[in-house]
Amino acid sequence: MLSPEDSNAAFAEGAITLWANFLTLMGTHMLDGGTPRDEVLEMLTMLHETNEETISSPRARASASRHLMAVYRALAEA
Repeated sequence: MLSPEDSNAAFAEGAITLWANFLTLMGTHMLDGGTPRDEVLEMLTMLHETNEETISSPRARASASRHLMAVYRALAEA
């Protein structure tokens, strides 16, 4: 059985993964709709800066940063 800390971490990881998938979907939709790539990437940069300031858990902040960088790369190459 998972400890409460591990359970909370697993929940956070799952939520961050879902969030990143949703951002990828939204970003792709925005690009397909004609939003300039630079604007979409700037929005992701702003999200990263907000995450750095608001996510209190270092582990969750690092995970969100890794996921957001993967989204950024995927949309930069789309």
